Amino acid sequence: MPVETHPPADWTSGYVDVADGVRLHYDRSGGSGPPLLVAHGVFDDGRCRLPLARDLADDYDVICYDARGHGHSDAPESGYDADTRAADLIGLLEGLGVEDPTYFGHSMGGDTVLAAAALDPGRPRAVVAVDPACLLGHNAENRGDERMDDAEIEGVRDRILWWQDHSKAQLLEADDELAGHVAAGDEELASLLADARLRVSPNITEVFSSGWVDPEETFPGIEAPTLVFRADVDEEARERDREAVDSIPDGRLRHVDDAGHCVFRDRREFATAELRSFLAEV
Repeated sequence: MPVETHPPADWTSGYVDVADGVRLHYDRSGGSGPPLLVAHGVFDDGRCRLPLARDLADDYDVICYDARGHGHSDAPESGYDADTRAADLIGLLEGLGVEDPTYFGHSMGGDTVLAAAALDPGRPRAVVAVDPACLLGHNAENRGDERMDDAEIEGVRDRILWWQDHSKAQLLEADDELAGHVAAGDEELASLLADARLRVSPNITEVFSSGWVDPEETFPGIEAPTLVFRADVDEEARERDREAVDSIPDGRLRHVDDAGHCVFRDRREFATAELRSFLAEV
């Protein structure tokens, strides 16, 4: 049976209207510590980050939100480029009245928080980007233009439609990634990811044609202390990562050995300790 997953009972949930009447959904711990805004990856939603968010909720006011086209947020036909995603993030914070937040984002969310930090440099206290999409082209197997062609984008759209033509129980059996998490004993994560797949809109495929932030243009404009986690990649890719992150005035880079794209799932204890150390410093 699928595991039912929800935020802790003492968390709050709600919606904020951002630009163009788009409504974003969020879950918030409401803790007494400094605010920590969490941005998710391209096929996930805010609740996919609950395992990490619960770990941090005693020390931080954690806010997990659903980007447009994901989870319980609105899914307009457009607005999935980095600038609009960054404006959505800032609009959410303004709607919640949150000041001096730390941004934390993975993959697409990593790209989003970096874009938001450059768009409004004085807003974040600090930024943490985990294997951000804008650096994935540094991997040896992914060099070159990261924008997908029309056929590839249509393939992603078909995959989303296939997910939504199945029940949650069917996804947990038929989707290799989800079935792998179940087999490994992490039924909660499998359930969270399955829920996200069932809720993601095909409209989000625009993100693959609009592209990611350009590090050369964006990174020098980030003023907040910034920690970038990267997966375990070859030395050539590591050097390109170092060159990019060095352009952030207060940027730090951590390559995590034996970690794939989902760094905080593959090396949870190590990555969380590094994160806590950085947050305590800033």
